[in-house]
Order: sequence, then C-alpha cells, then structure tokens
Amino acid sequence: MSLRDRLLNRPRPFDTYPLRVDDDTEARKGVEQAWTLLRLLQYQGEAADESAVRSAKQDLEQAESVLAACYEPVTLRAMRPGDFETLIGRHKPREGTKDQAWNLDTFPRACLMECVESDLTPQEWDQVWADVLNHGEQGELCNAAIRVNVRAPDSTLPKGWTQTQS
Repeated sequence: MSLRDRLLNRPRPFDTYPLRVDDDTEARKGVEQAWTLLRLLQYQGEAADESAVRSAKQDLEQAESVLAACYEPVTLRAMRPGDFETLIGRHKPREGTKDQAWNLDTFPRACLMECVESDLTPQEWDQVWADVLNHGEQGELCNAAIRVNVRAPDSTLPKGWTQTQS
C-alpha cells in the first residue's frame, strides 16, 4: 500500500477507557492470589507439577476475566483536527485563571462529549456525568479524550524504534 493510500485512508485515532462499573475489590484479590500461586509454581522450575501449572494458568485467566467484567470499555474517537481547534476556540482561556490553552472549566467535558462513542444519548451522558462518575473518573475520561485528540507521540515507544538495527 502506498503512502498516499495509507494517509488518505487513515482512520481517526481512538482510545478505550476502562470505566469501572462494579466493585472490583474481590476480583483484584482473586487475580493477585492466582498470580501468586502461578509464580510460586513457576519458581519451582522443573520440579513443578505440569498439571498444577496449567491449572494455575487457567485459574489466572478466569480471575482476569472476572476482573475485566467489572469494567466497561468507553471508546473515545478523535475529532477531525479542524473540529478540535474549533472546539478549543469555543472554550477560550479566561483572564486571571490557570487557563492556558482553553477554559479548564468547560473545555475538557465538551471534548469528552464530542469524542465518546456509545449507545447512550447526550442526555444520558449528562446524567452519568452528574450522578454516576466521581470527580476522578470525570478527570480521567476528559484527559483521555484530550490525549486522543492531541495525538502526541507515544512515549512508550523506545527511542529509534523506526530504525533497523544491524
């Protein structure tokens, strides 16, 4: 595929935020216990019973599934760059505040509401915002929406990752 094809057909970036919908306390304990048992068995090396290791791996997978069920993935898709800039323009920084690039009181939520993809209506999202999400979850969701739009390079990629090592 040519550069032209790849660039002209590039989909807008997206990210998935794992929103906790159920208490995960017991599920986290289950994962921790399953990991502990598996590490203990693996530490034994060749002396470990292979069936016990297989069983521990299955238990870990099951525990991780239980933990995953405590979360609902919320998809956030980036806006077109021009639309993102327009949104920033509608939420200008205020004089005498900590605002720099945009209005910190209004822009993050507006960005989230523009980016979230779900079967909830805007009115239902307003209700979730007001009655379901705590302050930390609101901030994390807004930050995730802003990150997907800013499209900053992924800092987890190692330096020089695009160069072939010889």
